[in-house]
Formats: sequence, structure tokens, C-alpha cells
Amino acid sequence: MKDLLLKNVKRIHGHASRNLSIFIRNGTIEAVAPLDEIRRIAGESAIGQTDALDCADLIALPGFVDSHTHLLFAGTREDEFYLRASGADYLEILKRGGGIHRTVEAVRKASEEELLRNGLSWLDRAFSFGTTTIEIKSGYGLDLETERKMLKVIRKLNDIHPVDVVPTFLVHTVPRGSDRGTYMDSVAEGMIPEFREYAEWFDLYLEKDVFSLEEAGSLIRKAQASGYRIGLHTNQAHDLGGITLAVETGVRHVDHLEVLKPEDADRLLRTKDLYAVFLPSAEIHTFSERIGQIRRLKGMPDRIVLSTDFNPGTSPLLSPAAAMAMAVWRYRIDDADFLVDAFTSNPGDMLFLSDRGRIKPGTKADVILLALDNIAQVPYFGTVCPIRHVLKNGMLIER
Repeated sequence: MKDLLLKNVKRIHGHASRNLSIFIRNGTIEAVAPLDEIRRIAGESAIGQTDALDCADLIALPGFVDSHTHLLFAGTREDEFYLRASGADYLEILKRGGGIHRTVEAVRKASEEELLRNGLSWLDRAFSFGTTTIEIKSGYGLDLETERKMLKVIRKLNDIHPVDVVPTFLVHTVPRGSDRGTYMDSVAEGMIPEFREYAEWFDLYLEKDVFSLEEAGSLIRKAQASGYRIGLHTNQAHDLGGITLAVETGVRHVDHLEVLKPEDADRLLRTKDLYAVFLPSAEIHTFSERIGQIRRLKGMPDRIVLSTDFNPGTSPLLSPAAAMAMAVWRYRIDDADFLVDAFTSNPGDMLFLSDRGRIKPGTKADVILLALDNIAQVPYFGTVCPIRHVLKNGMLIER
């Protein structure tokens, strides 16, 4: 792999000085400094043999880490977007044959090859938006065979695509027509231990009429005993006690948080290894009157994460910059650096991937170069996508 020099970058996220250069060797950032200092560090002869890119008109961000997605699916559900706009609720959409079960049916029918093609296509698009690490959940199978099929494809996506994929086994809901107790047993005794081979993370949707607090706690403990790290969909529409459960069981991150009591916000603030993930696109695309309670958690800025929640039913969005813009509209966030951190360093740390999410020596050379004047313009022009180049492990990709 050839060395690369990004010369005289206009602004670099996380660095106060202007016009610094970035020297990349073997896929890793070796130095971030003025050009003269990099010449001294690397040696004039090495610089002379290094590919160089003039970045005087570009700003640099770390590659985005999109930590909550349902990217692998078959079929689409655009009609539901308009049904919600007309006032239809979730139950009415289910009665019309929509909702998650529609996607489950399509995924069950799809071959591994079809799912792989779909996944590669969406990953290409995510990469073009600057995403260099992405989490992908299963959860559209709801049976052992289909969940295994999804997780095998997710692992293959990680093997063959430049974007790093973090696989998660998601227990989404109980399939229609199933005996609840029998299904819970099949998850606990069959799927959880078997799928540890494919997935690093376990996730579960704690919500009214989906899983109870007791059921969630039982499955989380079973997953922990099998060696998974744990995330939790919780407090989206109802508060069932998910924050207390997360604190008591050592969950790593809680996602959605559209309803959050002050005492639960205090628990989050006090629990130093628990992260909060907010998904503004899901709120907007479901026309939710609830708003993610990010402002109650401003005292833990290093543990606030934003993500796209990309999925075919409630968040057809793949652009982190657009999600940042939505966070400004939705949550009234007035700090662009905070928003960028919530899509880079914070989710990297949350996922135990501290080798990315920052532009500093020793980290992976996952870098986005944008034709903008300053960092504040990233959310401001979030729907425009002014990305000029994306680097993955030091490999320069033209947009």
C-alpha cells in the first residue's frame, strides 16, 4: 500500500490549527502537522515517493460510524410513508398488510445471493455518503433459518466490501401465528447460542406489545452468557423500564429514547459506560410527535450518538450528514462539532472501535474530504453531500 499525503487541508475536525497536512502510511495516520514538520517526521526522500493530494480547498472529517442500521432487507415499503402522512397508525398499516411482517415475508423468500446484491448496493451508497464503518442488524427473519441466512450474508458483506461491518443479531418481534412461549424458547436455546458465531452484538426491541421487561431481561442475560455485547431498542413510544434494565444488566447502548423520565436521564448521566443513540430520521419518517430526549443528556456529550436507522419501513435514509441536519431541526442542536462527534468518535468508542472516528496519529486512515469552508457547513449542507473523496484504510476513492 503506497503512502499518501493530504497537503494543507483547510480545516480538520478536532484540530484548531488551519492548513495542516495528514501523512498516511500503511493505512494508518502517522502524522497530522504543518507540511514542513511532516517532511521532517517522514523524511524528504519518503515524501518525494509519496502520492500527494492538494486539499487547500477541502475540509477533513473522520469516516462516519453509522452504529444503528437495518441495511439488509428485501422489498420496499414506500406506500407506508404516505399512509402515515394521511394519518394511518401502525395498527392500521399492519391491517393493510404492511409493517415489519411485510419485510419479513420478502426476506424469507429472498435467496442469499439476492440479499447479498441488495446489501452491496446499499453499502456502496453508504460509502459514497462517507460511512466507513456500519452496524447491520438481522431481525427480518424471525426464525432460525432466515436469521442465520441474514447473518451469513452480513458476514460476507464485511468480507468483500471496503466498509467495515459490525454484525448484530436482533430479536425484532414475535412472528405472526407463533406460540409466544415456544418462540421465546427457540430464541434463548437455539438462536442466541448458535448465532454467536456470526454476530458480536445482540439487540432487542423492548416496546409495548412486542417484548415485556421480563422477557427482555431474560434474553439479554442469556445473550451475555453467550458472549455478546448488548444494545437495546427502548423508550421509543412507551417507557417500560428499559433504562433501569440497561443499567442493571450492563447494556452498552440504549437507542431511540423518545420518552425519558428525568430520573432515567439521571441514571444515564451517572452510568459512565452507557451510551445513548438518537435516530432523528426515524422520528421524522414516522411523523412522531415525540422527540428524542437528547437535550436532557447534554451532560454526557462523549456518550451521545447519532445514527441513520436505515431501514425500509421507518427510516429510508443513508446519509449521516442529512441525519445531522435532521438533528438540528429536531433537537435544536447548535454545535456542529458535537454533531460530527456523535457520528464519528462517540459511536467508535461505543462499539469498542477506538482505532477510528478521529483524525490523529495511530488511527485508521478513514477520512472524508469535503468541498466546504468549515465544519459548521457539514450539517448546514447536509442534504447536498459535497463529498469529494472518501479514504478507507488510506485508499483514496473518488466520489
